[in-house]
Amino acid sequence: MTGFTVDPERLSASGAALQSVASRLSSELASFQSELAGFGAPWGSDDIGSLIGAAHGEVSSWAFECYQDALDEMASAGADVVDISAQYTEVDENVSRRFRGLLTKLGD
Repeated sequence: MTGFTVDPERLSASGAALQSVASRLSSELASFQSELAGFGAPWGSDDIGSLIGAAHGEVSSWAFECYQDALDEMASAGADVVDISAQYTEVDENVSRRFRGLLTKLGD
Protein backbone atom coordinates (compact mmCIF):
# COMPACT_ATOMS: atom_id res chain seq x y z
CA MET A 1 0.00 0.00 0.00
CA THR A 2 1.67 3.23 -1.07
CA GLY A 3 1.40 6.57 0.68
CA PHE A 4 0.41 5.00 3.99
CA THR A 5 2.62 5.60 7.00
CA VAL A 6 2.04 5.22 10.70
CA ASP A 7 3.96 7.14 13.33
CA PRO A 8 3.45 5.06 16.49
CA GLU A 9 4.82 7.78 18.77
CA ARG A 10 2.40 10.39 17.43
CA LEU A 11 -0.43 7.88 17.51
CA SER A 12 0.30 7.07 21.15
CA ALA A 13 0.59 10.77 22.01
CA SER A 14 -2.76 11.42 20.34
CA GLY A 15 -4.40 8.65 22.35
CA ALA A 16 -2.91 10.00 25.57
CA ALA A 17 -4.09 13.51 24.67
CA LEU A 18 -7.60 12.19 24.07
CA GLN A 19 -7.56 10.54 27.50
CA SER A 20 -6.32 13.78 29.06
CA VAL A 21 -9.08 15.82 27.43
CA ALA A 22 -11.70 13.35 28.64
CA SER A 23 -10.30 13.55 32.17
CA ARG A 24 -10.28 17.36 32.17
CA LEU A 25 -13.82 17.53 30.80
CA SER A 26 -14.98 15.00 33.39
CA SER A 27 -13.54 17.21 36.15
CA GLU A 28 -15.24 20.26 34.66
CA LEU A 29 -18.52 18.36 34.44
CA ALA A 30 -18.29 17.39 38.13
CA SER A 31 -17.50 20.99 39.03
CA PHE A 32 -20.48 22.24 37.03
CA GLN A 33 -22.72 19.63 38.63
CA SER A 34 -21.62 20.79 42.10
CA GLU A 35 -22.15 24.43 41.18
CA LEU A 36 -25.62 23.66 39.86
CA ALA A 37 -26.49 21.76 43.05
CA GLY A 38 -25.31 24.77 45.06
CA PHE A 39 -28.25 26.81 43.77
CA GLY A 40 -30.60 24.60 45.74
CA ALA A 41 -34.23 24.75 44.67
CA PRO A 42 -34.80 28.28 43.32
CA TRP A 43 -38.19 27.25 41.89
CA GLY A 44 -39.68 27.01 45.38
CA SER A 45 -41.65 24.35 47.18
CA ASP A 46 -45.22 25.10 46.09
CA ASP A 47 -47.08 22.75 43.73
CA ILE A 48 -45.62 24.21 40.54
CA GLY A 49 -42.16 24.50 42.08
CA SER A 50 -42.30 20.86 43.14
CA LEU A 51 -43.19 19.81 39.60
CA ILE A 52 -40.38 21.93 38.15
CA GLY A 53 -37.96 20.53 40.73
CA ALA A 54 -38.88 16.94 39.94
CA ALA A 55 -38.55 17.55 36.19
CA HIS A 56 -35.25 19.36 36.68
CA GLY A 57 -33.91 16.53 38.81
CA GLU A 58 -34.78 13.85 36.29
CA VAL A 59 -33.61 15.77 33.23
CA SER A 60 -30.35 16.98 34.75
CA SER A 61 -29.58 13.53 36.18
CA TRP A 62 -30.14 11.95 32.77
CA ALA A 63 -28.10 14.65 31.00
CA PHE A 64 -25.15 14.35 33.39
CA GLU A 65 -25.23 10.56 33.01
CA CYS A 66 -25.17 10.92 29.20
CA TYR A 67 -22.30 13.42 29.35
CA GLN A 68 -20.30 11.16 31.66
CA ASP A 69 -20.95 8.12 29.47
CA ALA A 70 -19.68 10.08 26.45
CA LEU A 71 -16.57 11.14 28.35
CA ASP A 72 -15.95 7.56 29.47
CA GLU A 73 -16.18 6.45 25.84
CA MET A 74 -13.77 9.21 24.82
CA ALA A 75 -11.25 8.07 27.44
CA SER A 76 -11.71 4.46 26.34
CA ALA A 77 -11.10 5.44 22.71
CA GLY A 78 -7.90 7.20 23.77
CA ALA A 79 -6.73 4.06 25.58
CA ASP A 80 -7.56 2.01 22.48
CA VAL A 81 -5.47 4.33 20.30
CA VAL A 82 -2.52 3.96 22.70
CA ASP A 83 -2.94 0.16 22.57
CA ILE A 84 -3.12 0.19 18.77
CA SER A 85 0.12 2.15 18.68
CA ALA A 86 1.85 -0.41 20.92
CA GLN A 87 0.50 -3.31 18.86
CA TYR A 88 1.60 -1.67 15.62
CA THR A 89 5.10 -1.18 17.00
CA GLU A 90 5.25 -4.79 18.19
CA VAL A 91 4.10 -6.19 14.85
CA ASP A 92 6.47 -3.93 12.92
CA GLU A 93 9.42 -5.02 15.07
CA ASN A 94 8.48 -8.71 14.71
CA VAL A 95 8.23 -8.43 10.93
CA SER A 96 11.58 -6.63 10.74
CA ARG A 97 13.20 -9.27 12.95
CA ARG A 98 11.82 -12.10 10.82
CA PHE A 99 12.99 -10.49 7.59
CA ARG A 100 16.46 -9.96 9.06
CA GLY A 101 16.49 -13.63 10.09
CA LEU A 102 15.40 -14.67 6.61
CA LEU A 103 18.08 -12.47 5.06
CA THR A 104 20.68 -14.04 7.32
CA LYS A 105 19.58 -17.55 6.32
CA LEU A 106 19.63 -16.65 2.63
CA GLY A 107 23.07 -15.10 2.98
CA ASP A 108 24.56 -18.33 4.35
